[in-house]
Amino acid sequence: MQVDRPSGVSHLAGQVFSDRTSVLVCENSQVQLRILSEAVRDAGYEVHTASNAEDALTLLNLMPIDIFLTGIEVGTTSGLEACWLLKSNPETETVYTIVVTASGQEKRLEESLDAGADDFIRKPVNMTELRARLRAATRLVRMQKQFRHMAETDALTGAANRRAFMQYLDTLVDRARRQDAPLAAVMVDLDHFKRTNDTYGHAVGDKVLVQTVRQVQACLRDCDMLGRLGGEEFAVVLPGATAASAVAAAERIREAIAAVDVRVDNGDRIPVTASLGVAVLEGDKMMETAEGLLHAADEALYAAKAGGRNRVVEAASCREDAPVRAAG
Repeated sequence: MQVDRPSGVSHLAGQVFSDRTSVLVCENSQVQLRILSEAVRDAGYEVHTASNAEDALTLLNLMPIDIFLTGIEVGTTSGLEACWLLKSNPETETVYTIVVTASGQEKRLEESLDAGADDFIRKPVNMTELRARLRAATRLVRMQKQFRHMAETDALTGAANRRAFMQYLDTLVDRARRQDAPLAAVMVDLDHFKRTNDTYGHAVGDKVLVQTVRQVQACLRDCDMLGRLGGEEFAVVLPGATAASAVAAAERIREAIAAVDVRVDNGDRIPVTASLGVAVLEGDKMMETAEGLLHAADEALYAAKAGGRNRVVEAASCREDAPVRAAG
């Protein structure tokens, strides 16, 4: 199992995308694997390789793969079974699958399409045809990414919308529980945002929100996600973050928001601050659901508001009778 390191990687809504379309080539013949992978790489694609379906499925679940090019006889698990497993998994169902079939295997061709393959190509592989089929697949992959981005993104700010954020958080909470790994959530609420809207108008308020998201995104890693839960309330999920690192990250976010620079017509700068609450799934503080984690972070946010705003409070430091958050 071999992986080419991606270049030009950027993150969007907690997912890593490469500037180039990524292709996973799976063949049990080392000669065929080398020929196909070199042809795909020469065509300008980011290439990953696997010599059996088991390794291929592992890679497909570990990293974002756009196109899966596989033979049929590729180990204990066949290429057809691998296609079926991909299409039955919501996290990998959008991977475009191309099955390489031998000449005269019309029966296997039918089985390939029934298993969920999106396309096929016959051996011996004509490289011109392969490049054409990859280009067609790339067009569909990019269209799917655009549609998915539109469906998962808040139209105003570019942060993940509530549905996409909660789906990602659900996945991470489940993984953290299974692997006994730390996970943190940060609730972020802009201070006195209603006053900003009432004083300067919603157009200025929108500028504050857009610049706030831009500032926060600059503080995040590729695996982190910022979501807009509604109005001026946001949440950040930090995979692998302990209490100390999550609080440090929240402090960086707080400082970045305080640096938001929105000015009105007379040149005056609108002061922007935020209150933040941090909660961590770690050790005996492990919680059962994403909602439970966010609730704990929200309780800490209430305490930050009540404590004077423009500050970070960790859930562990909150009293059980933490006061209700002040408005604004």
